[in-house]
Amino acid sequence: MQSTVFTILFVKLLCLTLHGLTAVLAELPSPSNVRITSINMGLVLEWDPPQNHTGNLTYRSEYKWISIRSSYRVVCWDTTALCCDFTSHLNKFGVYTFQVRAEREGEASHWVETKEFVMDEHTTLGPPSVTLVSSGANIEVSIEDPVLRISEFKEIYNHATFNITYWKEGQEERAKLMNGIQLHKVVLELEQWTRYCFQVWVVTQRFFKQSQPSNVTCESTAKGKDRPWVMALVIFVVMAVSMPLVVLAFWHCYKVVNFLRPKVMLPGHFTVVHDYLLDPQCSSILALQSSPQPDEVYHEVSIMPGGTETERELSLMDGTT
Repeated sequence: MQSTVFTILFVKLLCLTLHGLTAVLAELPSPSNVRITSINMGLVLEWDPPQNHTGNLTYRSEYKWISIRSSYRVVCWDTTALCCDFTSHLNKFGVYTFQVRAEREGEASHWVETKEFVMDEHTTLGPPSVTLVSSGANIEVSIEDPVLRISEFKEIYNHATFNITYWKEGQEERAKLMNGIQLHKVVLELEQWTRYCFQVWVVTQRFFKQSQPSNVTCESTAKGKDRPWVMALVIFVVMAVSMPLVVLAFWHCYKVVNFLRPKVMLPGHFTVVHDYLLDPQCSSILALQSSPQPDEVYHEVSIMPGGTETERELSLMDGTT
């Protein structure tokens, strides 16, 4: 009798063990490599499919704002995507945890939970935008802050500086570094006719965060503007050369004038003739005397005796003409 009882108990225990083992083997595995990707205050939860598992799985992902609520809120469900974007649900100063699980036909895996994530501290700052403008031998570097997804940059990181690295193209190993630049526009005086490349980082005072580096941007310089002392030297040289030439020109003109108008007094009879020639009336008389005399034209006039008065007048008129 006792042996029968022990046999029954052994069979029941074996059945329970096999059932439990079957349930464990049938449970869905959880997603693997769960990670948070956050750039410029955007946040995406990513994961990989369960290892050594094939089949049509869907996923459910949730978040919890630790300082506000104790329960999770679902954002993505019944999705086959291996990521979930939480950005629009988060606060720029919030502290969160996230979790995800796999599901299939009513079955579900265990939750995989992340560590606490502080938005303004743990997010990665993207690269700043850099624009170069060349003017002669100068290059103006204009920098724009990274664009955040849920806030303005200055609202979170109101104290930030820039680190600027620049070098001659092809000589990156000789790069020069400028740290702690607070201005968004910097003008550098560089060598003429040279191509320079620039790369910029943002460094925040809050949490001492350093952004991703900007893209390498290059620009060429041209001929530089002359410095003031160079202009002064050129003016001095021009004046030093031109002044003797001006003095020499004046001296030459003076000698020519003296030659044409001598200071020696002419004799008296030359002076009288000179004054006489310069008198306007004498000049007009001389002009008349020097002009050729007109030829005189003579017409013979004949008077016919016994002619009438009228005929004699006509004869006189013909003789006159």
